[in-house]
Amino acid sequence: MKKVALLLALTLFSATAAFAAEGKVKSVSDDKIAVEMSDTAKLKKGASVKINGKAGKITAMEGKSITIKANKPSDLKVGETVKVDKVNDMQGC
Repeated sequence: MKKVALLLALTLFSATAAFAAEGKVKSVSDDKIAVEMSDTAKLKKGASVKINGKAGKITAMEGKSITIKANKPSDLKVGETVKVDKVNDMQGC
């Protein structure tokens, strides 16, 4: 029974571990958010992402800083910790 529970836990973890990283909001403008990320290794310019669950697109990258174009970024505040998830562009195909 312990092996089954462990296997189930590992399966669920691997399914949810696509890519998610945390970062701190550095600036917010009309339609863009600048975020200092802890890890950008799996992100690239032009990638679709979700920032705290809201859709966006990476428009620029420099070191560990990324700029995301999103609707209503004013909901976020400078200094706030956010979660950035990479979106699989092939979903629904």
